[in-house]
Amino acid sequence: AAHARATGAGAERRAGDPAGPPRMSVAEAAEEAEVGASADLRERAAARVRQQLTASVNAPHNPRGVSVAGSVGATVRRATALLEVGLIERECEARLLLLALVGGEHLLLLGPPGTAKSELCRRLSTIARLGYFERTLTRFSTPEELFGPLSLAALERDEFRRATAGYAPTAELLFLDEIFKSNSAILNTLLTLLNERLFDDGAKRERVPLLSAVAASNEGPESDDLSALYDRFLLRRLVAPVSDDGVLELLLGGEAAEGGSVDAALPDLREALEEVRAAAPSVRLPRHVALLLRDARAFVRETGADGLGGGYVSDRRLRRSAELLKACAAAHGRDTVSVVDVAAVLPHVLWDTAEEAAALAEWVEDNALPDGGAEQLRFLLESVRSRAAAEAADAAEIQAGTVKAMGMRDAKAQKKFAAEEAASVEAAAEAPEPEPAVAEEVAVAVAEAAAPPRAVDLGCGKGRDAV
Repeated sequence: AAHARATGAGAERRAGDPAGPPRMSVAEAAEEAEVGASADLRERAAARVRQQLTASVNAPHNPRGVSVAGSVGATVRRATALLEVGLIERECEARLLLLALVGGEHLLLLGPPGTAKSELCRRLSTIARLGYFERTLTRFSTPEELFGPLSLAALERDEFRRATAGYAPTAELLFLDEIFKSNSAILNTLLTLLNERLFDDGAKRERVPLLSAVAASNEGPESDDLSALYDRFLLRRLVAPVSDDGVLELLLGGEAAEGGSVDAALPDLREALEEVRAAAPSVRLPRHVALLLRDARAFVRETGADGLGGGYVSDRRLRRSAELLKACAAAHGRDTVSVVDVAAVLPHVLWDTAEEAAALAEWVEDNALPDGGAEQLRFLLESVRSRAAAEAADAAEIQAGTVKAMGMRDAKAQKKFAAEEAASVEAAAEAPEPEPAVAEEVAVAVAEAAAPPRAVDLGCGKGRDAV
C-alpha cells in the first residue's frame, strides 16, 4: 500500500496534474497508510476471522486423523478413580503416574517415606494387569538384586547370561525406591534400560517390555554422577505429607491410605493405552505452545536453583516434554495440544530443585498463552517495511517492480501467520465454561482444576491485545 501510494503520487505529478497530491517517501506513505487504515477494511477482516473461527468450532473434532474413541477417555478416567480410592491428597500423584504410563515416560516422586508412593504403583500394576517389579536400592545393592542372578545353564555353555525372569528386565512397570542410592555397578545398565529400553545380557543386547518406571527418593541427587539418571525421569513431583485437614480425613474416614488394596482390574486399559500412544504422533503442537516451551527453558536457565541463573534443561527433556503434551492431548481425544495440557504437564517436567518447581508452576500459570507470537509478528512486519523502504530508494528497482513483488509476497505470508495467531487466541478465549471441562481431565486433579482456566483468562487477555 505504501509503495502504491508513493509511486501513484509520483505518476500523477509527472502527468502534470496540479491537483495531485505531493510526492511522498515510501516510509511516509507507510506511516499514513497505517494510521489511516480503513474502518471498513478492519470490519471485513474481523468478519473473516469470525467466520473462520465458526467453521473451526463446527468442524469434525479430529480433522488430522487422531482417532481416540470416547470409550478410551472413559477407561482412562475409571483407572484414575481406582488409583485414588482411599488415598488422601494423592490425586495429582495418581494422575501423573497414569500420564507417565500413557506417554511411555518415567516419574520421580520426591518426598518422605510413608506417603503411599509404592502403593500407587502396585495399584496401577493390578488395574492395568502389568508385569511389575519393585526393589529398594542401597549403596550396597548388587546387579543380581535388580537384573537377576547369573544363569548356571548359560555358564555351562560358556555364556555370561542372567536369569532375568521375574526381575527388572522383564517388567512392564518398574518401581525403584531410594533410586539415588544406586551405585556404579548397576548405574550404566539402569540408564540403558530406562532410556533405550534395552538390556545388555552378556554379549547380546535385548529389548525389554518396560512401559514406565517410577522412582522414589527422600531427596534429589547429591553428586554429578547421578545427573544422567536424574534426567531420565521426565515427570517429577514433590510429595508432601498429608495436611492437617487431610489427617482428620485419614484418621476418621475409614480406609487407611496405605494398605487398602484395590483388586479391580480394567482389561481394556492396556488396549486404551495402545490407542493413545498410536494417536499421539498425529497430534499438532501449536506455535504458541512451542514458544512457551522455549520461554520456559529460558526461565529455568535464568532462574536456577538459587535465583542466580544456571538452571539446565537438556534438549532431550525439552523434546520429550513436547511429546508428552501430545500424548496428554491424545488421551482426551484432542487433535491439538491445548492450554489445559500445558498447565497440567509443564510444571512437572522442566525443574531440577524444589525452589525451581514452585517458581516454574507460578510462571506457567502466568504465561500459559504467551504473546511471543505477536511480538515476532510485529518484528517481521517491521522488517518487511524497513526492507521495502530501503529498496525504494533505488528508482530503477521501483520501475522494475521488484520491490512491489517482494513486498506483496512477504505481506501475504505474514497475513496468513497473523490470521493463524489471531484465530488461535480467539478460539481459546471463547471456549465455553472451561472449569467444568478441566475437571474431566485425566492429568488435572480436582483441587487444581481452577488453575488452567485462570491461566487461560490471563493469557488470552495479553495475547488478544498483542495480536
